[in-house]
Amino acid sequence: MESLRTRFLKTYVSVPLSYRDEIIAIVQINGKDRPVSWAAAYIEVLNSTQQGKEILKRMNELNLLGGD
Repeated sequence: MESLRTRFLKTYVSVPLSYRDEIIAIVQINGKDRPVSWAAAYIEVLNSTQQGKEILKRMNELNLLGGD
């Protein structure tokens, strides 16, 4: 099974440029709900931050990562 990170990156490249600034999920970061765009998620996931891990988890729950 592909990792969530790989699935995210594959999904991200298929998102049109004009949609990458759109909010895709609300993720709890440091105890607060934060809106996350594709672009912000990409930076966090690419850098393997703790926030990136939370974003991946939430996006997976919302079935936003395509494939299985």
